[in-house]
Amino acid sequence: MREIQAPLQSHLSEPVTTLCTAWKLELSDGRVFGFTEHDENLEVDGVLYSARSSQTQSETESRLGFSADNGSIQGVLESLVISSADIDDGVLRGAKLSHLKINWTAPSQYVVLSVGEVGQVTTQGEYFEVEWLGFSAKLNRSTGRVFSKKCDAKFGDERCGLLASNYGSDVICPKTFTACRDQFHNAENFRGFPYLLGADALLAAPQLGELKDGGSRYR
Repeated sequence: MREIQAPLQSHLSEPVTTLCTAWKLELSDGRVFGFTEHDENLEVDGVLYSARSSQTQSETESRLGFSADNGSIQGVLESLVISSADIDDGVLRGAKLSHLKINWTAPSQYVVLSVGEVGQVTTQGEYFEVEWLGFSAKLNRSTGRVFSKKCDAKFGDERCGLLASNYGSDVICPKTFTACRDQFHNAENFRGFPYLLGADALLAAPQLGELKDGGSRYR
């Protein structure tokens, strides 16, 4: 739930409001930049929100539950004091991005609408477009290894242990344990879980006449 300061709440109840949109960008190296759609610079909590950006905002989608919020903003690179070379070097990767509404007649009155991180960044000349992702987007990422019956190593890499140059370009690599063992004789480097039980085994009911001694299913 958003906390709205009493002075701003009072302003919102007036017939006419003086609100503008602003964004605060916090880089992993500690640098902080602000930019706003207002026609004059604004200072909030020691951060200068530049009006030079000609920044625009696409519709931001906000969803209930664990679905990822998203949106995008566009502007001029000069306003961020960040060059296209900086972007190519990944300075925006993982940066924190906050979306604010500010009363431009009294900048101390503001509310943070959402906080997320920078996603994909594209540039064209002096213009940029930044994808904004809500923090819930992190829940959609795979972290660590994924358990699968198939090998998750890339054919010929260090984990695979084989030299791809020893095989033709048309080699078929199905990534199964059987192929790794019988076709490539590389079972010791198989990076999957061939005996992982599937849904059929988990849902199977006991059958009359089956041996039930707790032994291996694969003997």
